[in-house]
Amino acid sequence: MKFKEGILVIGASGKIGSSIYNLLKQQNKEVIGTYNNNKKPEMVYFDLEKSSLADLPLEEIKYAIICSAITNLDDCIANPEYSRLVNVSKTKELISELSQRGIFPVFLSSGAVFDGVAGGYNESSKRNPISIYGEQKVEVEDFIFENIPDYLILRPGKVCDFEKMAFDWLEKYENKETILCASDEGLSFTHADDVARAILSLIEKNAKGVYHINPQQHSSRFELASRFFKKLGIEDAKLKPCSIDDFGTAKRAKNSFM
Repeated sequence: MKFKEGILVIGASGKIGSSIYNLLKQQNKEVIGTYNNNKKPEMVYFDLEKSSLADLPLEEIKYAIICSAITNLDDCIANPEYSRLVNVSKTKELISELSQRGIFPVFLSSGAVFDGVAGGYNESSKRNPISIYGEQKVEVEDFIFENIPDYLILRPGKVCDFEKMAFDWLEKYENKETILCASDEGLSFTHADDVARAILSLIEKNAKGVYHINPQQHSSRFELASRFFKKLGIEDAKLKPCSIDDFGTAKRAKNSFM
């Protein structure tokens, strides 16, 4: 890749942000990463609620990838005012200021902007969120559409830590525990590193607009766990299908694959 300008990663200590940051560092690119709660010595502190862009060294920055957000659906329900402050109000302020400074904003949205009834959504599909988190993402998307001339809006599939998920399943298997997995949802499971590579590829190509980042395949967690244990030759795992509605209080889209 041949980047001529630097990249700012807001929320570089998170799952997707860290993958983007690490990939850029591996390629010896000019990058500034920020953290909030998860302190990293090589990164710069930035609180989306309280910090200012004036505190960051932005002289060489051309792109800003905004990964920072309150992403847990149940947290958004438990703290609707605070989650809206962070996910909407402060994010819109940040995007506006970035654009005014001549920095190209790259906003990480979500498949939660869709209702999850049909699945198979493309970039032009009608948005109809059923969660507070999804509503917040739609509000920021609309702000960008109406106010920002050049931008990227990216909607990744279900980003998972596959290693952690596999470890949890194996640990429960070894402890002879029942493994509950939702069987009534369709997700496009996506690795954070793949999302990072796709984002940087889009930036390299000077892409603009809305893009989905996910594999074509989709499955439920129950199907994924079944294939996992079958691959290992394990036939006595106590897998039990359940509903995604059994987890948390937020209403979750059941077919959010894109």
